[in-house]
Amino acid sequence: MKEIIRAKICSNKEIGKEIFLLGVKTEKKLRLKPGEFFMIRAQDGNDPLLNRPLSWFRYFPQKGVLEFAYQVVGRGTRILSARKVSEELIIIGPLGKGFELEKLSGRIFLVAGGMGMAGLWSLAEKLSKNKKCEVHLVWGTKSKSGFFLLRELPEKMKIHLGTEDGSRGRKGMATELVNELIREEGVPDKIFACGPKAMLKELARIAEAGKIPGQVLYEERMACGIGACLGCSAPAKGGGYLQSCLDGPAFRFEQIDWERV
Repeated sequence: MKEIIRAKICSNKEIGKEIFLLGVKTEKKLRLKPGEFFMIRAQDGNDPLLNRPLSWFRYFPQKGVLEFAYQVVGRGTRILSARKVSEELIIIGPLGKGFELEKLSGRIFLVAGGMGMAGLWSLAEKLSKNKKCEVHLVWGTKSKSGFFLLRELPEKMKIHLGTEDGSRGRKGMATELVNELIREEGVPDKIFACGPKAMLKELARIAEAGKIPGQVLYEERMACGIGACLGCSAPAKGGGYLQSCLDGPAFRFEQIDWERV
C-alpha cells in the first residue's frame, strides 16, 4: 500500500564503482513484494524536480531498515549519494506490481544485467529459502567493477558470473551465459530477469524458442510513479501500451511486444 514516508538515513555507503547502498530507518512496518519499487526524493525542495524510482533491495523488519542499491548516473543520484547519516529522506511506496511467485518449483534462472541485480536481490533471497526451487543466478556486467556485495549473495544458489571484458567469470554477455547453461543442463522451469532492454529482448527470444515462462522487470524513466504522467509506457502485445508503474514493472514475457522495444 502506497504511503509517503519520512525516513531517517542510517547508511549511505559506496559498495562498488559509483554504486551505493542506501539504508533508511522507518517506524512504519512495510509489506513488500520483490519487484515493487519506491519513488525517492533526493533532497527536500524542488531541485531536482522529479523523484527517482528505485527497486527495494533488502528489508530488515525487526530493525525497521529498508535498503536500496543504486548507481550514480545523473544529478539526482549524485545528490542522493552525498546525503548523510541521520538526515531525513522522503520515500513514496511501495509502488507497482511485483513478481508473480505462486507455486514456484524446479530450476529457476535469475538473470541480471549490471545494476539489474538491484531489482532481483530480494527475489534471490526469497527463492533461496524455497526448498522446491533450484536457483541459478546469471549476473553479467561490463567489467568486474560492476559486481557488488558478492559475498552477501544467498548461499543456496548456483552463481554464474560473466563480464564483457573477461575481467571476472566467463567472458560474454549474460544472455550468452544463459544459452550456455541451457545447452549444458537443459531449459529452466522459469526465468526472472532485470537489466538493459537489449538483454531482456534477447531473453524473450530465448524464452519463446524454449517455451520457457518468465517475468521481467521492465524499468522505464518515471516522473510520478502512480500512473498520472503516462511517461513510463511499455509496448503491449496486441497493440497499445502498458504503464510500468501500474501494470508492472514486473511483466510476463508475453505481455510485451518485443518487436516494438
